Amino acid sequence: MRKLFFLCVLFVVASFGREINVAAAANLAHTLQEIQKEFLNTHPQDKINISYSSSGKAYAQISQGAPIDLFVSADREFPHKLYEEGKTPQEERIYAQGVLVLWSANPKIKITSLEMLADKNIVHIAIPNPKLAPYGRAAKESLEKTRLEGKIKSKLINAVSISQAHQFVASGNAQAGFGALSLIDKKDKNISYIIVDKSLYSPIDQALVLTNYGKDNELAKEFEAFILSPNAKAIFKKFGYIVNE
Repeated sequence: MRKLFFLCVLFVVASFGREINVAAAANLAHTLQEIQKEFLNTHPQDKINISYSSSGKAYAQISQGAPIDLFVSADREFPHKLYEEGKTPQEERIYAQGVLVLWSANPKIKITSLEMLADKNIVHIAIPNPKLAPYGRAAKESLEKTRLEGKIKSKLINAVSISQAHQFVASGNAQAGFGALSLIDKKDKNISYIIVDKSLYSPIDQALVLTNYGKDNELAKEFEAFILSPNAKAIFKKFGYIVNE
């Protein structure tokens, strides 16, 4: 009888699969979708719900008890804060390093340097909120080190996340903006961009961490391991991230 009950339980689990909730940084929108797809090829019964936002917003949600199993951040500071607060069973682990770009979707503007942000033809510049978005923090550091911030401060438009900053530029509401290399559509001939000199900002070490909510969820552990795997690293590299081989 016990054996029959156990087999029934296995059948139910296999039939309905498992499910997890993942909070991810907005710069991962394209990359993590591909990683998710590859992972689910070998886990067809399982479901992974991914919500994208600024890392600061995701941190606040998890800190306040949101039902998130895995946090994939754009930095290591926010995951580490959760660890210090006792919201995670382990410390964060770095999975990739982000690359900051300055870009424009306006075919009449060709981005060649940070200094051209002072050009009169560039009226609005989108920047992710430095308090919430690690790429915004990196952009602010770059402007400070090049002493450009004071010259263009009135042009800056704060976006709540890197995806919103990207939308401002793509829609033409901003003539230029700071973003992630991973979000740039290199096939779009209207887009021009430069990779910001990495010496101008602190490394964007992107880390992930299991939460207390997801610490006993086997699917969350498996997906975390896959994000850290060589297969996922190849995908990160394809989208422009720097990874340790």
